[in-house]
Amino acid sequence: MFQARARELSNSILQPIAKAIASIGISANMLTIIGMIIGIGAGICIAFGKLRLAGILILVGGVFDMMDGAVARASNSNSPFGAFLDSVADRYSEGIIFLGLAVYCSASKMMDGLVLTCLGLISAFLVSYARARSEGLNLDCKVGFMQRPERIILLTIGVLFQSFSIINVSILVISLWILVILSHITIFQRVIFALKKFKELKTQ
Repeated sequence: MFQARARELSNSILQPIAKAIASIGISANMLTIIGMIIGIGAGICIAFGKLRLAGILILVGGVFDMMDGAVARASNSNSPFGAFLDSVADRYSEGIIFLGLAVYCSASKMMDGLVLTCLGLISAFLVSYARARSEGLNLDCKVGFMQRPERIILLTIGVLFQSFSIINVSILVISLWILVILSHITIFQRVIFALKKFKELKTQ
C-alpha cells in the first residue's frame, strides 16, 4: 500500500517534467544510457574512496532511472526493447556500484562490509531475476519490500554517511545489513507469491 501511494505521488511529480523532456526530443532510451553511465561513474568513485561524490551520483542516476519510464509514457514510446534496455542498464550500473563497494571495503579492511556487499549483489540480482523469470512465465511478480528504488536509497545513505557510525557500526554496514535482509525477504515473498499463483492457474 505504501509503495503504491509513493509510486502515485512520484508519478504525479515526474509526469510534467517528463512531458517537458519529451517535448525537446530527448528519448527514454537516452535517459536510460545516461543513467547507466552515471551509475558506473558512482561505482568507480566508490572504488577510489570518493564517497560523497559517489553518493550524489547514485542518487542522480536513480532519478534518471525513474525519468526514463516517465518519459516513455509521456511520449507514448513504450516498447519491449526500451524495457529490455532499462533492465540491462540497471544491472550494469548496480553491479558496478557493488563492485566499487567491494573494492573500497577490501582496501579499507572492512571484512563485514565486503561480505555484506557480496551478499547484497547476489540478493539484488536475485530479486530482479525472480521478477524477470516470472514475467517470462506470464506472471507479473512485483511484490516485496526491497526493490530497486529502495536499494538506491539505502546505497545512497550508506555511501554518503559512511564516516558516521551507530554503536561503533558504520552507516554503510548498517545500510548493507538492511538491504541484504530485506532483499532476501523479498526473494522469499516472490517465490511464495509465484507458488500460490501457479497453483491457482493449475486448478483452473
